Amino acid sequence: MTDTDEHLLTAAKLREAARGRIEGADHLLDVTGMVADEQDMSSLAFMSGIEFDADDVPLSFQQSALGSAVVPTLASEEAARRIFDGDSHAVANYIGVTEQDLDASALRLPMQLLDAMDNHDAPAFVLAAGNPNTGKTNTMSLLVELRRLDRDDLLVVSNVREWDETDELVTSAHDLAVTLLEHRETPKFVVIDEASTHFDARTNSREVATQWTPLAKRFAKIGVDVCGLIAHTGKDVHPEAKALATLPFYKVDQKTADFYSYWPRDEDFPVDQRFGGSLENLEPTAAWYDPDDAAPWSWDLQPELFSDDLDWPDLLDELRRQGPAED
Repeated sequence: MTDTDEHLLTAAKLREAARGRIEGADHLLDVTGMVADEQDMSSLAFMSGIEFDADDVPLSFQQSALGSAVVPTLASEEAARRIFDGDSHAVANYIGVTEQDLDASALRLPMQLLDAMDNHDAPAFVLAAGNPNTGKTNTMSLLVELRRLDRDDLLVVSNVREWDETDELVTSAHDLAVTLLEHRETPKFVVIDEASTHFDARTNSREVATQWTPLAKRFAKIGVDVCGLIAHTGKDVHPEAKALATLPFYKVDQKTADFYSYWPRDEDFPVDQRFGGSLENLEPTAAWYDPDDAAPWSWDLQPELFSDDLDWPDLLDELRRQGPAED
């Protein structure tokens, strides 16, 4: 964050404090940080402080009016001067803004990520890839945590057994289809780990094309809000999984993530970087997970499942009746 950005952020925080939206700043007038001229600030501050009843001037002027008018006026004028002088650290001291508060990612990034996961009326597809041991699962878990804050009834459907965020465990394509249809009216965040193995274009090309793609294209109609795949590199992920991605990210180390807008189906890396650059100093997820979880998966949907003209309840009944396909 540049010095200018930091200064504007601090001034904005000061304005929020003066409006009473931040605790610990009740000594400031509500005009603080609103005007851009020292002389105007002095006039407004003085006028804001003149509030006393003429009937009790002698005592209240000394004990109440003086304290409630002069002190806030002087404090607010001083804070305004610090804004005009560009002294962000002095302004931060007025309201207890820490260095963490001054990190733009702590304030803007969550909203930007939530916006990026709002893919109009379609689900967002997050494809995670990167170097080994760089925290791809951690970053995906952070996205799940963030989405839970935005969706009170979010259901997390995953093939990761040892993960605090997993609400419904699924270990096959058939399990996933049944679970999604059983909770069709509930917003869902689907997470499939070890996608480099399960979505490998060299070994599971037909399965991904005939089972995953038809199901994924119906996600919007069966309540999937976000779908995340956690892979190793873009070299071993099926092209159709890459082509669906609307919020892919690539990690080169544990503290950094690069988010992109899409992933060309025949490329090893995503393109069109978001958020103006790399996201630094990503915090650990609050949700526990076992990094050694096997995250099993099998492709066992019945062939031509979606070719029949069935509504969702009938399709669920058919899935239950047929059961998973045998190898």
